[in-house]
Amino acid sequence: MKLPVDNASGIVLPQSISVTSRADKIKQLKRVLRNAARNSAIFQEKLAHLQIPDLNDEQDFIRKVPILRLEDLEEVRSSTGDPFSGRKCQGKAAQLTFQLETGEEVPLYIALSRSDLRLYAQSLSYCWRLLGLTKGDRVAIFDYGSSPISYLASSAFMPYLYRGAAEELGCIPLCNDGVSQMSQRAIEIIRFIRPRVFFIRSDCLFPFSQEVKRQGISLPDYIESLVVTEDDGIPSIRSCQTWASALGVPVYRLLRVDVAMFLGVECPHCHLLHVNSELYFVEAAQKGQDGMPGRNSPGVLTITNLFARMTPTIRYVSHVQGVLMEPGCSQSPEDERVQLV
Repeated sequence: MKLPVDNASGIVLPQSISVTSRADKIKQLKRVLRNAARNSAIFQEKLAHLQIPDLNDEQDFIRKVPILRLEDLEEVRSSTGDPFSGRKCQGKAAQLTFQLETGEEVPLYIALSRSDLRLYAQSLSYCWRLLGLTKGDRVAIFDYGSSPISYLASSAFMPYLYRGAAEELGCIPLCNDGVSQMSQRAIEIIRFIRPRVFFIRSDCLFPFSQEVKRQGISLPDYIESLVVTEDDGIPSIRSCQTWASALGVPVYRLLRVDVAMFLGVECPHCHLLHVNSELYFVEAAQKGQDGMPGRNSPGVLTITNLFARMTPTIRYVSHVQGVLMEPGCSQSPEDERVQLV
């Protein structure tokens, strides 16, 4: 079976992954589209010719709704000076504004309402829960304070957040902002706090491993696993296996796509990325092919955020390759899953 190609991008429109009923999912997607078309300048233009009531199912959505690229946002930012690139909905009050790590030469921002923040934190809770974290577990986080891995962790770190992942699960968090002399501090925290899971930025993994080696630390004596995070990028399976062998503990991957306010984590049981289908609609788009691949074929993860009302994200094309897989993990049988490539 073949489906139309997005003429502007050359991307073949693949099947999405979804465990929610088709009727419920298309209702969610229509709500997202209506909000964006009414209130967000960039989507008012992109969706001007779309007849939202006529969308019948997910494939209609994929076929008819245009994609959004980082380059689109950078172009609008440069031409208009709007730090939100036309995405921020007018007439709505934002409690928080963050500069994204993506697009360092052209700074981009997102705005969040209290509701956005609450649901975004639920996305992090979902990741923590999949990693097996539960009441009383200690969690250490080494990332910048502007990273959602940090500011969604606890209401202690974010005044406008009523319940972070720590409060949701009853965990005890420790957040270290910044990377200056991070490795030495990380070792001290591991020794004295003994977190069950240690979250670390991918660019800090090498200096951290060097410090572990220098001090002769046996990580399995102190922590259960490492989780490596990166914005709109992901370490390879092979590199994580190499790190796991060198450090003596499992190394899992957590994918952030901050433009889309997306979080997804590698499951310790099936080693696939689990996706919260209540909060995100994920596709795998492909270039340069005539046919629609469906499942088990690699493509670029393309994300629609279902909860972000203040800064909508519709069909954002990430920089991460993945293969859409069927649900069926023994740990969480209904979860949507992606094999990262």
